[in-house]
Order: sequence, then C-alpha cells, then structure tokens
Amino acid sequence: MEYGKNKFNKAEIDGNSYDSGMKALSKSVHTAFVILLVVILLMLLRFITFGGYFAVKAQEAVIVLQFGKFKECHTKDWHWYLPYPVNRFIKIQTSPQFLNVNFISLDGVMAENKAALSSLNMARDKYLVTADGNILHSNWTLSYHVSDPEKFYQRCMITGETAKEDEIVYDGSVKLGPRGPRTMLKNLFTESAINVTAQYTVSDIYDLKRNEYASKVEADFAKRILDADLGLALDYVTLNSVTPPAQIAQAFNEVSVAMNQKVVLKNQAEEYSLKVVNDAKNIAAIILADAQNYQTQVVADVLAEKSYFSSILGEYQKNPDTVLMTLYNNTLSQILSLQENKYIIGSNSDGGQQLRIKLNPEAPKRKENNNNVEGVK
Repeated sequence: MEYGKNKFNKAEIDGNSYDSGMKALSKSVHTAFVILLVVILLMLLRFITFGGYFAVKAQEAVIVLQFGKFKECHTKDWHWYLPYPVNRFIKIQTSPQFLNVNFISLDGVMAENKAALSSLNMARDKYLVTADGNILHSNWTLSYHVSDPEKFYQRCMITGETAKEDEIVYDGSVKLGPRGPRTMLKNLFTESAINVTAQYTVSDIYDLKRNEYASKVEADFAKRILDADLGLALDYVTLNSVTPPAQIAQAFNEVSVAMNQKVVLKNQAEEYSLKVVNDAKNIAAIILADAQNYQTQVVADVLAEKSYFSSILGEYQKNPDTVLMTLYNNTLSQILSLQENKYIIGSNSDGGQQLRIKLNPEAPKRKENNNNVEGVK
C-alpha cells in the first residue's frame, strides 16, 4: 500500500510541475507577443510619420517619385510623403561639380619618356588632331552645376548620386561602358575639343594662342550644353596641360626653347630699338631747341642793328659831318678805353708834332663802363 501511495504522489508532483511549466511558457509567449506587437506598432508609427519626412539641405534638390513617376521637385524647406514603396526620393546636388577629361596615351597614363611608348595606338590612345595635321595630348578640368533639377532628372533619368561616377552598364556578359550624365558631358566636351582643335595649328595651341584656344573650347562646350537642354550650367573650363606624343616630345621641347629664345631676343631688340629712338629724339630735341634759340638771338641782333642804323641814317642825312665826327669820337673813345698806356701824337699850327704822355694812368674801368660804351654803340 505504501508503494502505491508513493507512486501516486510522484505522479501528482509531476503533473503540478508540468502545469507550472506550461503556465510559465504561456506567460513568456504572451510577453514576447506584447513586445513584438509594441515594436511593430512603433515601426508602423515611424513608417507613417518619420519614414516619409525629409528636409532639403543647402545646394541640394530632392526629386519625389510616386510609383516610379515624377511627382515634384523641392529645393528648400522640409516635406513629408508616404515612404517607399509608395514614394521614392532622389537627391540631386546643385553645388559645383568637377569633371576631368583627358586626351592622353596609354589608357590614361601620360608617358614621360620615349621608351615607355614605342608607338601611338590610334584605336586605344586618346589624342587631338590640329589644323596642320599634328597630334596633341591634353588634360582638362570642367566645372558645372545643376541649374534646373527637374529638367536634369527628366532628361538624364538619374537613379543615384549625381556627383559619383556613372554606373557601368552590361548587356548580358558584354560590357557596354558607363552610362549617365557625367558620361554624356564627357562626350559633349570631346566633340567640342575635337572640333576646335581642328581649327588651330600646333604652334598656336602649344604656345602662341593657348588662352584663345581654351576659351573657344569653353564657348563651344557651353553652347552644346545649352542646345542639349540638360538642366546644367557650365561654370568654367580649365586647360591643365598640353603635351606632344612621347615619341616627338624632345623635338617639341627644342622648338619650344627656340621659340622662347626668339621671344626673348625680340623683346631685347624692341627694348634696344626703343632706347635708341628715344635717345635720338632727345638729341634732336636739344639740337632743335639750340637752333631755335640761335635763330631768335640772330634775329634779335639783326633787328637791333637795323634799328640802330636806321636811327643813324636819319641823323646822317640831316647832318653828315656831325654824325661822322660823333661816330669817330665814340669809336676812338672805345678803343682808347681798352688801353692802359696812351700816347697822343698830334701836330700844331706850325706843322710841328707834339707828344703827350699821361703820367698818372687811369684806374681800371669797371664793367658797368664797358656796358655803357656798348650802349653808346
């Protein structure tokens, strides 16, 4: 009897343990369900509220696609739409973007020595042909920005970040290459560079008219962007470098050195010519000024002599003897005034001669007296 009773008690204990475990399991499942429900509700709440919320940053535009079709374009403020998959948002940068375009050899690697490039592969290497049939390699930097985000999206059909490189497209296992707005801009610029380069000689592009050449490429590229109506605006185009093919780089450098020497010598010659011409003009001006002064002095002297003789002539015509005697006395006085010792030899009424010696010599005449004598003249 005791054995049966113990067995019954053990079975009762096992039943109570099973009920307790089921209750604990049920409680745990219920708690997990409540937590999961709360999480789902929170996620649903976020999906409905914040899932479709966005704020447009500076220098950025947001395109809203509803079920894959264009709906609106926003360039400022904050907005809310039902989130994906109902609506999709594409961000477009409107800040300046930069693009590098190369026309170089060796798949984008510029060879620095002739040994690195034995021949130019026309099917592989990038190059430009000038008006005189020469080949040049060049490197350019383009700066542009999105001026009309809506038009830019509709024309280019972008699907990702606009500042990144375009995606490479495959047709099955065949690589078609990159497709996108940056690739389109590169192709448009390539057309402009090829077209303008064909209008200039190698010497013009390499040295003489380099700035003019770069400006014309920029103008042609800007026109192509405008005609394509892509919603883009060109900021500037910079020509970073122009180099000849590696095989003839040394010859080009020698020509460049010779042209630089020519410019230096020409500038020196022009400077020397300008100096000689200026010196000659200065000397000519001095000679001309001296001649004009001499002419003025001679004319003044002649006029003074004319006036003097005219006055003497009038007096002479009135009283010839008196004028002659006055002129004689004035002339004799001027001559004697210049002599320190004077000896006067004259004759008297008897025919005899008299010698008069001045024992006390006169004091030296002052300069004013000489001026007075000249005034009498």
